[in-house]
Amino acid sequence: MSLFGPAYFAYAGVAIPFMAAWAIACAALAMWNNRESRRQAKLAPGMAASRSWRASIGMFVLVAVCYIAAHSAVYLLVRHFVRMWL
Repeated sequence: MSLFGPAYFAYAGVAIPFMAAWAIACAALAMWNNRESRRQAKLAPGMAASRSWRASIGMFVLVAVCYIAAHSAVYLLVRHFVRMWL
């Protein structure tokens, strides 16, 4: 679902920094929805998950880089097709 953003940005001619901000926002949302405490709360109520800030930030950076790479690929592909069609 998040890939519709870069496709629309490419079609509308929006600059790349907006696409990068969209990718980072999608990565933050994905990390929030898949956080360890939420998964463990479903498995064992009353159990607190612990992960260091360093590990959490590292995971977020890794996920954000992957989102930026995927969104950039979609952005550039749609941009290429838009130039061909228009």
